[in-house]
Amino acid sequence: MTLPRVLLVEDNATNAYLARYVLEAAGFEVDWAVNGQLALEAAAAQRPDIILMDLRMPVLDGYEATRRFKADPALRDVPVLAMSAQAMPEERARALAAGCAAHIGKPIDVATLADQVRAWLP
Repeated sequence: MTLPRVLLVEDNATNAYLARYVLEAAGFEVDWAVNGQLALEAAAAQRPDIILMDLRMPVLDGYEATRRFKADPALRDVPVLAMSAQAMPEERARALAAGCAAHIGKPIDVATLADQVRAWLP
């Protein structure tokens, strides 16, 4: 049985550690990229089942990385879930306009994160 593969894109090591810990404990395989550019490279090398995307990162932010994922025929069907502390309606709308399927607020809720991810798996 193959574990669902999550690509976690997060530049904050503490946030990444917590999300990775929660997801691995729930039965996911988790790859981690610290910016959007590295996320594009990681996804091309090992196609994830779902992407958790921080929106504000150096090098290539989550909005542009998501637009590039959605423009790639090999990756456009992979759900991208935005993760951001910016929960204002205009930030959510901007994430959805970039191609994100949903928005998960930060700090993450460790009790519900795995279920939120599972809900978007094909």
